[in-house]
Amino acid sequence: MSSNNEVPKFGLLTASTPAEAVSLLTQYGDQARIVSGGTDLLYTMKNGVTYKTPNYVVDISSLPLNYIKYDATDGLRIGATTPISAIATDPNIAQYYAVLSQAAATVAAPQIRNQATAAGDIIQDTWCWYLRNNYPCWQNGGNVCYGVLGDNRYYQSIFGGRLTFAVNPGDTPVAYFALNADVTVQGPNGTTNMPISQLLPGVAIVGGKVKENSLQHNEMVTEIHVPAPPANSVSSWYKVRARQSFDFALASAAAVLTMNGSTISAASLVLGGVDVAPHRATAAESYLVGQSLTTSTIQGAAAKAVEGATPLTTGTGNSFRVFLAQGAVSKALTLLQS
Repeated sequence: MSSNNEVPKFGLLTASTPAEAVSLLTQYGDQARIVSGGTDLLYTMKNGVTYKTPNYVVDISSLPLNYIKYDATDGLRIGATTPISAIATDPNIAQYYAVLSQAAATVAAPQIRNQATAAGDIIQDTWCWYLRNNYPCWQNGGNVCYGVLGDNRYYQSIFGGRLTFAVNPGDTPVAYFALNADVTVQGPNGTTNMPISQLLPGVAIVGGKVKENSLQHNEMVTEIHVPAPPANSVSSWYKVRARQSFDFALASAAAVLTMNGSTISAASLVLGGVDVAPHRATAAESYLVGQSLTTSTIQGAAAKAVEGATPLTTGTGNSFRVFLAQGAVSKALTLLQS
């Protein structure tokens, strides 16, 4: 059901400010989408994905949204068009937000990290091969999730779903969830701030369309803000993928711990690649608090992290990824042992 892999003709609109970009999105409605890096959008357009192919693209690549700012009090601010490679190599991010630096370094391949953007990695569409090959699924205007019935080894949730079971594909969003980040969204009435969990609720129905983010058609992310890390916090990332050189996560884990000596006083643990949104492992977080990071504790947290998993048993099935997720948690926490 794929196309001839030629990008269809489209109108190119250039915005000089975020407000102008929003105005253009408002004017052209569902027929227009934002583009900056374009690594996701152009792929879906080449494959002729019906619901994801706009007649117009609004280019924001020249807007002053390519920046990384760190302040010890305010924390970290990343502009929407900042390349993923810049996040992976920024010295302040590496020092204070290691989990984000490490996650960014595992996004795709170097060429894509140079082109793909901070906001793009957050709001990209799922890479379920049924959607990407233009099957009429929920996210493409239909009323079925083919992944539930077909090949669901790699791109479907092991924690259930709503309409669609396709997993959120991003790496940096998992780290942002663990770091309690929030985002700035530009809309027709100005800017608003929201927790990233509100931007990525898993499955959202916006304007009658099934989406993985809650943005209206005339809204755009302009900035990601990460609070200053607590004193004595440490963090790590681990990603399991089929190909080490270039692939999406079969399972990943972002761990952020605050230590009081050798005791864990606060824990944030989020799984990626296994749910329709980054999956906060609340049972494992509670289990870790008050404990030391021993091998036994790590094993217990890894088991807690996959509690409630409901892997698919129809089609190919994907229960093996429960064990991969458990292993990713174990690896991420082991990296934090002193």
